[in-house]
Amino acid sequence: MKKAIYIHGLGGSGNGSSAKNVKKMLESVWPGDYDFSASTYNLLEPEEAFDQIQKDVKDADLVVASSLGAFYAVSVHVCTKILLLNPCLDPEKAIPKILYPEQKQGFDEERAVREWGKIKQNWQLLDREDCGMRFGVFSDKDELFSFFDTYKENFGTCFGTENSCMIHGTHEIAKDKSQLAQAFSAFKKYGELAGKIMAGQSSYCFGDENDFFNLV
Repeated sequence: MKKAIYIHGLGGSGNGSSAKNVKKMLESVWPGDYDFSASTYNLLEPEEAFDQIQKDVKDADLVVASSLGAFYAVSVHVCTKILLLNPCLDPEKAIPKILYPEQKQGFDEERAVREWGKIKQNWQLLDREDCGMRFGVFSDKDELFSFFDTYKENFGTCFGTENSCMIHGTHEIAKDKSQLAQAFSAFKKYGELAGKIMAGQSSYCFGDENDFFNLV
């Protein structure tokens, strides 16, 4: 049994509606193949959140991560399959602008900005295989932010296939079943193609030419 985890966005939790929707979508797309779990992270404490997420991601076969949670997930130096939903790739600028008053209480912005910058340094460690295991989904009507170009610049692959896409929708993909279905469909199509392309490049992540998910 493979392990799948969900990493929520800012204000979310491990037992929220987004996590439940992701679990149901996994069961629909790949029934019986994944053991699903979701934890709650304090995403406004960057070092604490990143440490916890690093441990969870390294033990997972598949990760689905949203928004600020996706920033931490994409920054982990690990060859794990990761579906990123509207990742917040510049939290230093984006997050302080969207915090609710209650979220600002006790939030040390200066320290958080400094720690987010340190986490970004992990991007330099990622190679083509690491980046190829990541797939970013972005919404064309995202009301909060969009880092589509930033993603392509830092995580785009050169394996002959795009590891990102744009769908029609708003920021919280995991809360909308239609948008989530679009994201999973694009991810699955990418996996089917990337598994064949990348298998010939390395034995590090793949066992055979269709082993991106080991399901297709």
